[in-house]
Amino acid sequence: MEPKQFSKKEIVISYIKMLRLVNGIVAGTAATFGIVLSLPSGVKVNFATLALVIIATMLVSSQAMIFNDIADREEDAINAPHRPLPSGKISLKTAKIYGVIIATLALVLAVVIDVINNLYGLSVATAIVFGGSLDLYNFKLKKLGFWGNLTIGINVVALFFYGSLHTYLIHPGVGIAWVPICVGFCAGSGNVGREVIKGLPDIEGDREAGVRTVAVKFGSKTTAIIGSLFLWGLVAGALIAAILPMYLPSPEPLYLVSQILVCLIAALASFLAIAILFNQKPKWAYTTKEILLFVFLAFLLVFIIDKIVKLAIGAS
Repeated sequence: MEPKQFSKKEIVISYIKMLRLVNGIVAGTAATFGIVLSLPSGVKVNFATLALVIIATMLVSSQAMIFNDIADREEDAINAPHRPLPSGKISLKTAKIYGVIIATLALVLAVVIDVINNLYGLSVATAIVFGGSLDLYNFKLKKLGFWGNLTIGINVVALFFYGSLHTYLIHPGVGIAWVPICVGFCAGSGNVGREVIKGLPDIEGDREAGVRTVAVKFGSKTTAIIGSLFLWGLVAGALIAAILPMYLPSPEPLYLVSQILVCLIAALASFLAIAILFNQKPKWAYTTKEILLFVFLAFLLVFIIDKIVKLAIGAS
């Protein structure tokens, strides 16, 4: 039987899909969240640096997604045979080269960010630790189930720490901003919940591959309960970011529009945390984990845009 031939368009689309750009955008926005919310009043936003941070973080995330596909190719042959590697659209050797190229580009951008902002290697160190731990998760920690999920949550928190430290090194007089870090812990909790729920659609393939996800070890119902509990961390993060600044020495409450949007996002996250308790079918679990990505992104963008508007008004 001759191997199936694919069009150039199918192959190009497969290369793009392997990057998981939405995941990368969310990761880049998390780092940007820490930077922007840490900026002191009256400071102009350096959009060039923000763009570089977002792109570099996206590339680190994307290389991890490529190596994730490489590590999961046997499970994907059962759970998702349409993906680039199991379908044969991209070869294993090509995927490895692709991952190395993307990782190298990420490090180059990290060096540029550190040099132009005098960050003493902060971006490079973060890229190596962030990318390295994600790759370790792909090939080793994922098989440990919950501990692998926890690794993803810790990496999310690290992005918020990076943002706060980035601003501190450039504007040391303002001190460390703790609101972004507190929100980071809550976002990390929400991401652990998402990772736990991600195991629900893949129980069959993960069991065959010996991956001890929470879903494989404890079943659908218990997995939904654990995932739901961690998702409430995202709701807590929204409330902390919306309420805590009002009680700080220099209060910066959200604009009314932002407050309304935060409430809507928190309501949607609450709905997803409750709904998964009543429906653990693969299709709904997959839909939940996809919606959560956009919930995280919307949550971060509301606060970033709100802060940029305040800085623009204050600097004008």
